[in-house]
Amino acid sequence: MSSSTSPPPRLKPNRALIKVSGAGLGSDNPLDPDSIEFILERVRVALDMGIEIALVVGGGNILRGAEQKILDRTAGDMAGMMATVVNGVVLKDGLQEFGTPVLLQSGLPVDRVAEPVNVDRAESYLEDGGVVIFAGGTGNPYFSTDSAAALRAGEIGADLILKGTDVDGVYSRDPARGEARFLSEVTYQEIMEGELGVIDLTAANICRKTGIPMIVYDLFKKGNTRAALNGEEVGTYVYSATK
Repeated sequence: MSSSTSPPPRLKPNRALIKVSGAGLGSDNPLDPDSIEFILERVRVALDMGIEIALVVGGGNILRGAEQKILDRTAGDMAGMMATVVNGVVLKDGLQEFGTPVLLQSGLPVDRVAEPVNVDRAESYLEDGGVVIFAGGTGNPYFSTDSAAALRAGEIGADLILKGTDVDGVYSRDPARGEARFLSEVTYQEIMEGELGVIDLTAANICRKTGIPMIVYDLFKKGNTRAALNGEEVGTYVYSATK
């Protein structure tokens, strides 16, 4: 799989958005202290590099809304968005313990624990050296947290999206289904046409239109986040052929 358009060079961003899956915070134990500390350390690494950092957090460690059999899709998605708010509170508290200023905003109204999404306030917070955590998805059912990450990255003018996963990048097909080729570079269009599944089609289309590149990488391999933010060849570089 290849593109006739050469990818832009990997560069150190000024402002990056890190998409953290809920599963990254725990599995058997939904809120695993060691897993949470590992995520927080990756954020601190990025801040030490002088990069402005926003986070979008998933909720799959607590509840995957689309997979709930006792709820219809709308109710399931609303419950899933609430799970992301729980994770947002956890990450905010952990970062604040280390003296990091943190702003938690939610696309789903939960005024007692998070502010509504306000892009101007978020950008001001980032410029002042604070971390912004976006929870509550897009605030609407039928949209994944990948879509929320793509949306928020565009709103705050991020230079790069890091999608932290438990695999080393994107493959030409699901490796569980047979022989698959690792893709060091791929366009959003190719992801959409090949239905590669690494991000949903809505998120891929948003990123294709905004032109914000994404690195899909193994978040849990020590050193990967620093390397990705330094512009080194880590994971799969996903880019827009037509910005």
